[in-house]
Amino acid sequence: MTTTKRKNKNAAQLAKLGASKGGKARAAVLSPEERSEIARNAVRTRWAREKGQPMPTQEQDQVSSPLRQIYPSEPTERVSHFHGEVTFGDITMPCHVLNDGNRVIAQREVIKALSGQERPSGTIARLIGVSPIANYIDAEDVVAKVLRYRLSGAGHQMESFGYEATLLIEVCEAFLRARDDGNLSDAQLRVARRADAILRACAKVGIIALIDEATGYQEVRQRNALQLKLQAFIADDMQEWAKLFPDEFWLELARLEHTRYSPRSRPLRWGKYVMAFVYDAVDKDVGQELRRINPDPHFRRNHHQWLKEFGRGKVRDHINQVIGVMKLCRDMDEFNEKFGYVFRKDPMQLSFFDIVDVAY
Repeated sequence: MTTTKRKNKNAAQLAKLGASKGGKARAAVLSPEERSEIARNAVRTRWAREKGQPMPTQEQDQVSSPLRQIYPSEPTERVSHFHGEVTFGDITMPCHVLNDGNRVIAQREVIKALSGQERPSGTIARLIGVSPIANYIDAEDVVAKVLRYRLSGAGHQMESFGYEATLLIEVCEAFLRARDDGNLSDAQLRVARRADAILRACAKVGIIALIDEATGYQEVRQRNALQLKLQAFIADDMQEWAKLFPDEFWLELARLEHTRYSPRSRPLRWGKYVMAFVYDAVDKDVGQELRRINPDPHFRRNHHQWLKEFGRGKVRDHINQVIGVMKLCRDMDEFNEKFGYVFRKDPMQLSFFDIVDVAY
């Protein structure tokens, strides 16, 4: 027997109310640009439905843009983007955050911290691959997790090797479990004491981080971190004009667009290219801040005049890398593709309708 489900009017009203509240909540957290994009997509979908045409897909939207969206994937090269020092009692170790988000400690520093030797000659495999530690952690597995990365910045092209930070915790825990079982030699007990100090320091930092997250203070801390980063890049006042973009950058850009280059009449769209491929690619927060403090850039009021020496160095290094990618390409389509492959940036949606006059 077939039964027909009757629509519950009260349930429908509740669903409608929930959808209304959900829509308002979603709109409250969207930026004006995101709301505009949703509205444009809705219009395109409605027109397609009324005309009986296929619904527009995200892929079609990408192709229609003069700069195709570039989707990131795993980086082909790991680079240290942030570096500093972490302290565990009397133990201090340099640390890095890589472009793929990995937090790492240099391989040599891990051995130095655990062994207590200023100039350790051994390897991590030698430290943990002997009895009885080998019964608590697999030395071959630890060695297989070594990360190779490059130090960024001018004069720092040297490769380095390190461990993801949580691996240090696993090694320390192995020594403490072996100590608890009473299986360590005198030399290994000295390592266990240092491992204990590291874990105690991590526990102290960890409880602070948990409370910060639970109370919402983490967001305040993140805003402070953003301000510190901007202070490293952005000057308090506009600096004297100095040439930052080499002529080669503009010549290569003209070649990719198959246009003739004239320093006195650069296309307006090149301003968007500069923001997307240079400033935003170096750091999106820096790009947004430059837009805010210099909303009407023009000659002698360029964006780069707001950069400190550190920021100029970062931008200059990045421009040289971009020029290298340009030289490998025949047109803008190929450059878009290779740029995304090399730098692994977030998807970019640029339209000629967004283009404004931007100075360089």
